[in-house]
Amino acid sequence: MSFFDSHGGGRPETYAAALAAAGGTGGCLQGMPGVSPGLLVEAARGFPGLLPIPAWPAAEAPVEAMLDALRDLGVAGLHLHPRACGAGVMRHLPDIFRGAAARDLAVFFCSYAFAPAAQRLPPDPLPALTEALAEAPGLRLVLLHGGGVDLLRHAEFTRANPGVLLDLSFTLMKYAGSSIDLDISFLARSFDRRLCLGSDFPDYAPAEVLARFDALLPGLAAEKRDNILGGNLRRFLHRDAA
Repeated sequence: MSFFDSHGGGRPETYAAALAAAGGTGGCLQGMPGVSPGLLVEAARGFPGLLPIPAWPAAEAPVEAMLDALRDLGVAGLHLHPRACGAGVMRHLPDIFRGAAARDLAVFFCSYAFAPAAQRLPPDPLPALTEALAEAPGLRLVLLHGGGVDLLRHAEFTRANPGVLLDLSFTLMKYAGSSIDLDISFLARSFDRRLCLGSDFPDYAPAEVLARFDALLPGLAAEKRDNILGGNLRRFLHRDAA
C-alpha cells in the first residue's frame, strides 16, 4: 500500500483515480475546516484505500467534545490547519495535543505559517509546537509541508522528537529550482526514516509529485525511497499490514 496525502480537499473518487494513475493504492484523505468530519468519513467509505483524516473545525471548537467525536468516528487522526481554522487555535495546542495523545489520534499539523498579517498567525510555529508537545510526549505528530522555507529547522525539531514525522509535500513542488532542492536531497539521503511525502492534491497530482521526487533524487536507494513514499507513514499510522 502506498501512502500519499491529499491536503487540499478534492473529491474522493478523483483522488483515488489520481492515486491509481501514479501506481498508488492508498492515501490519506484530509479534510479542511468547513467539511464535516462525519461527511468526510462517509465519503471515504466507498474507497477502501483512502484513510479519512478530518480537520479541526475552528479556533474555538470545544476541545474535549471535538476529540471525543473524532475518536467515536474511528479515524486515525486529525488535520490541524491554523491558517484555515483561525490563528486562535494555537492557544489550544497543548490541550489538543494532550487529548489527541490520550485517544491515540495522530495530529497532521500544517506547518506552512505565512499568511496575511491580519490573521496574526505566528510566522514560526516551532515555539508553540515545542510547548504543546512537551505536554503530550506520546503524541504522533506529522508536520505537513516540512515548514516550507524553514525545512531544515523543522527537520532538526523532528530529529529531536521521536514521535514526529516530517512531510515534504507542497515544499517539494513550490520551491523547485531553489536552494531547498539541496535540503530535500540531503534529508532524503540522510534522514529517510523520518520523512513522508504527500501530494497536496488537488493542487498537485500524485504522478507529478512522484516524477519531481525521482528527478530530484536519481539513484536514491530503493529502501530510502520506499520509506519516504509510504513505509514510514504506514508504520506511523499502524497500517503496516494494510
